[in-house]
Amino acid sequence: MSSNTCDSSFALGSGRAAVLRGPYGEPYKVEDNASKIKRLGPFDVLVRLRASGVCSGDISSRDGGPPSPPEPLRSLVGGHEGVGTVLSLGSSVGQVSDIKVGDVVGLGWRHSSCNKCEYCRIGAENLCRNQVVNGIQTDGTFQEFISAPVQHVLPIPESLDHISAAPLLCGGGTVVAALRRVKLSVGQWVAISGAAGGLGHLAIQFAKSMGAFVVAIDGGSADKADFCLSLGADAFLDFTQVSDMPAAVTKASKGGVHAAIVLSANNLSYVSKGLSLHGQRNATRKDILDALELAAAGKIKVVTEVLQLKDINTALDRLKEGSVKGRLVLTIP
Repeated sequence: MSSNTCDSSFALGSGRAAVLRGPYGEPYKVEDNASKIKRLGPFDVLVRLRASGVCSGDISSRDGGPPSPPEPLRSLVGGHEGVGTVLSLGSSVGQVSDIKVGDVVGLGWRHSSCNKCEYCRIGAENLCRNQVVNGIQTDGTFQEFISAPVQHVLPIPESLDHISAAPLLCGGGTVVAALRRVKLSVGQWVAISGAAGGLGHLAIQFAKSMGAFVVAIDGGSADKADFCLSLGADAFLDFTQVSDMPAAVTKASKGGVHAAIVLSANNLSYVSKGLSLHGQRNATRKDILDALELAAAGKIKVVTEVLQLKDINTALDRLKEGSVKGRLVLTIP
C-alpha cells in the first residue's frame, strides 16, 4: 500500500458498521458493506478500527436529546472512542503530523475543528464553535474503517492496549479537563458523584494521581463501595443510605471538599455559599494525550467490560439503565 494514497482494494462500502436509520428510538442495525470509505483528502488518514468505547453521548444519537440535534441525522454511524491502525495517509499528512502507516491511533469526540478561531489558536479547540463531532454530526467509530482529518487523530502509546485506550479518548480526557478546570491541587479534597461509573472510576484515579483526597459517591449495589475504595478513594458514601449528603461529605472530608465533580440541583446553593460552577465541554488534545500517558505509565487502570459490535443496542440499554460498572468497549471484528 502506498503511504500517501488510499489503497483501491478498500472499495466504498466494504466494511461493517452499526448504522442508525429512521427516527429517534430506532435501534442500531449492524450491516455489512456499510462502512463509507471515502477518498482521502491531503490531510486525512484512513484507519482500520478494532475497538470503540460506548459513551452516554451515543445514547442521544440513537434515542434523541442533547447533544444530538432535534431532528435526527440519518443515516448515521455512531461512536466517538475508536482505536485502530493507520492504513493510509493523505498526501500532505507528513507536513503536519508524525503519524505513519501502521501506527495505532485513536479518534475521540472531535472529527475536526476550524483551527482559526480564538479558541483553536490558544489550544482550547474543545470550545470551537465550528467543530464537527464524531457519531453526532458525521459518521463515527462504530465501524470497521474511518477516514478523518489527522488534526484530531491521536497516537496511542505502545504499552496501552486498544481496549484500555478507547475510553480515555472521550471519558478519560474529559475527567482530566474537569479536574484541571477546578484547579485541584495536592492535599485538597474532591467529591466525585457517580464514582463507580465510566467517568467516575477514572476521576477517582486521576484525582489521586494529582495528590488529592477523594470522597466517592454512588449507590445502587453493595459492591460499589469496595470498587471505589480499591481504586484509591479515601471515603465512600452511598447516596441511597445518606439522608443529608452535604453533612456527610463535610464529615468524610474533615471539613468540606474543595471541589465536586458533578453538581448541586439547586442553583441557590452556589450563590448562598459563594461557590463557582464550572461547565466542562469535553477535552482538548492535550488533556486526552495526558490521560493516555498516565494510563500507559500504569497510574490509571481503565476498568472495562468487552462486548462485540453486534451488541451495540444491548450496551446502550445497559448504559441508559445505569447498570454498568466501569466502561463498556465494543470490539470490531
